[in-house]
Amino acid sequence: MRTSTLIAVASAPLMALAAPIVTERQTSKFCTRITPAPTAEETEARFNEFADQFLVKKDVYKAFEYILPEYINHNPMAQNGAQNALDILAPIWPSQSITVLRTKFEGNQSWLNYRNSMGEIVDRYRWEDGCIIEHWDQGETFPTS
Repeated sequence: MRTSTLIAVASAPLMALAAPIVTERQTSKFCTRITPAPTAEETEARFNEFADQFLVKKDVYKAFEYILPEYINHNPMAQNGAQNALDILAPIWPSQSITVLRTKFEGNQSWLNYRNSMGEIVDRYRWEDGCIIEHWDQGETFPTS
C-alpha cells in the first residue's frame, strides 16, 4: 500500500505537466450606451479615440470599448457580436503593420481606410448612442464628399 502511495505522490508533478493547459479567454469591456445620446461632435471625438486605439496603438481591447456587445457584422464570413470579432482580431492585430490612409466621420457613420498585410481596407461603422453598433468591410469604398 505504501508503494502505491509513493508512486502516486512521485508521479503527481508529471501528471500535472501532462494535463492540458486551460487558459481563460481574454475579454474586453465593451461599450455601454450613453444616455442622453452624445452630440455629433462628442461621437466624432469618440470615433477619433477608437481609430487611434485600433489603427495607431493597435490595442484591440481598448478599441473594443467603443463597440456594443450586440454589434452587427455585415461581413458574410464573420459572426455578429463584439466578442466574436475580438476573438478573431486579438491574436493577430498587434503584429499587423498598418498604414493609416484616411479617416472620416459624418452623421452617424465613420470610415477607416488603411493598408495592412491583407491589402487596402475600408471599414465603415454606424454609431448609436456613442457606440459602434454596425460594421461593413466587404466592397466598401471611402466616401469622396
